[in-house]
Amino acid sequence: EGLRLLLTNQLAAADAFWAAAIDSAGAERARAAGEHDPRGAFQFVGALTAFLHGVATLENDQLSQAGERLKHADELIDADSDWAGKTVLKGLCMLLVGMVQVLQHHPTNGIWQILRSWLWLRLLEEEALPYQGPERSLVRSTALLALGVFNLVVSLMPPLFMRTATWCSGLSGDREVAISYLRTCFEEEGVLAPFAVMVLVGYQVDVRTFLGEPRSEEVFTEADRWLTWAEEKFPNGVFFTGLRANFCAVSRDVAKAQEISDSFSALAEELPALGLVMHARRASYAQASLDWSRAAAGYRDAIALYRRVGRRSLVPAMAANAALCHHLAGQEDGANAKEAGDMEKEMLDLVVEYRDKKDKKNWDTPDRWAIALAEAARAGTWDPELELYQMMAVKHRSTMFLSFASLDVLLGKLDELEQRYAGEADKRCRCAFLRAEILRQASRFEDALTAAFDGIDLEPELSEDGAKGGYIQYMHFVVASCQCHTARLGEAQDTLRKLDALSRDHQLYYSVLMKTTQLSRRLGVEMKDAYLEVAVPSRSTQVFEAKIPSDLGLVEWDWTLEDYSISFSATFVPADGSASVNIQSVEKHESTEGPVMYRFETASAGKLELSFDNTFSILRSKKVFLRVQPEHVVLETV
Repeated sequence: EGLRLLLTNQLAAADAFWAAAIDSAGAERARAAGEHDPRGAFQFVGALTAFLHGVATLENDQLSQAGERLKHADELIDADSDWAGKTVLKGLCMLLVGMVQVLQHHPTNGIWQILRSWLWLRLLEEEALPYQGPERSLVRSTALLALGVFNLVVSLMPPLFMRTATWCSGLSGDREVAISYLRTCFEEEGVLAPFAVMVLVGYQVDVRTFLGEPRSEEVFTEADRWLTWAEEKFPNGVFFTGLRANFCAVSRDVAKAQEISDSFSALAEELPALGLVMHARRASYAQASLDWSRAAAGYRDAIALYRRVGRRSLVPAMAANAALCHHLAGQEDGANAKEAGDMEKEMLDLVVEYRDKKDKKNWDTPDRWAIALAEAARAGTWDPELELYQMMAVKHRSTMFLSFASLDVLLGKLDELEQRYAGEADKRCRCAFLRAEILRQASRFEDALTAAFDGIDLEPELSEDGAKGGYIQYMHFVVASCQCHTARLGEAQDTLRKLDALSRDHQLYYSVLMKTTQLSRRLGVEMKDAYLEVAVPSRSTQVFEAKIPSDLGLVEWDWTLEDYSISFSATFVPADGSASVNIQSVEKHESTEGPVMYRFETASAGKLELSFDNTFSILRSKKVFLRVQPEHVVLETV
């Protein structure tokens, strides 16, 4: 009943329900009946409900209060006797404490708590999943959710924390395992299946697109099925309604996404955060329609709501976004240019007003960006078009919602800016970076590669400030991503190596880090599936051969060296006994030189020999990743 109240927008009633449940479930009563003490479970779900209610009502200190209630839940869980349900709750409680600490901007402490939760969660496969007591359904459903969320969170951690995770828990986090647990949690329709749907849809539709992973129709069809199930179980539930709106937006149906998002208006008075989401999404969807006036109005409505409930964080950021939209609206609508200019100035003045508040100095990153933007605008050094397009492409990702007609219009605007900035390398490079990323998001990979390479060629001309913009590093990610999507895996690995050698002192560092970390992992999996891993011992040669039929026509190979250097040769031996043909010879190829590729047109049947020569190395063995295409060409070790 408590979960039903929570998932049908009755958050205050759900919070009261859990409080009453705790009062009625005394420890003495549980012991007298020989049952487990349920107070820890009630307190845990109550803490989660209170946190969601606090966020939805925009209450101050909701994160601190959630942290305190989770700690109290942990104490009550400890008071229970040992059993599988206690193990599940203990691990899940510690996991959520860590996630709250991360949201409170204490990432080191938070991630350490998340990793410590594995001390309990690692026992779930043996203790909780096969549990046969009367609480089996609840225990198993909770265990599946906990294992899925833990694996997913750990798999998304940056490399430094991933190394820590592997060292302290022996688990590196596996997204496929995570998705499998969450799918099972949903399919069994246990008590926590709705939460599995939230995590699955949120990850598959939103997180994957943020990380730059390719859209899969199979994944979207499955996400639609999950959402339909949840919508039937919990009609008009805001959590699933919000996910459906985002699902439509990512599917480029902005009108439907807007319609769904506007349905929050009935609850906005009771739960102001929903109104904030509604206005912010209205602005984002208007940007995707290139309707700058409507986008500015969405941000202004969000500001009004925030100020009405006495919140200050994000007001400068929303005001700066509104100013940018007003600026573009004035440029495109000459008849209303003065009015748009006045509103632009009003929003920039609001940013400065908040900057000057003496009782608020610890602004978060979005607000610090807004303050710097307002100061640049006053100094006449800002680039409003480029600022807004970058916010849309990298932060808001509203460029992913563009219809294909709007996409072409936006690319045309970038063309105009590139011509305007013909003599300014920094701005031309920024235009190329934006063009490359927007094209990558639209899965126009060859066009994205062209734009990225054009931008990378400008690197020698950049100023110090231009180099710190991070455009070169981001375009290396775009190149690697496009190469990976088009099955040029060796080239993608080489591009990531080049990126790793570039400076990390730039403004897009964390955005690039998240995306390249996940791309590297995905590339490693695909390399493992598509390439043959070849170990060549020191002082040795490793030779492969493949039979080539007369009608093959074309055979291709590529290989990548993990480290150091190695020699290579390719030879074709005709089946008719004529002289062998030396096709390719590479002497002491350095790993830093990237992949080696070759295309050989076969005119007759014969035998292809590929030889890796490491005889010059006295101590070091070498590792090579080799692929031969077409896939039906079979390599045999000689």
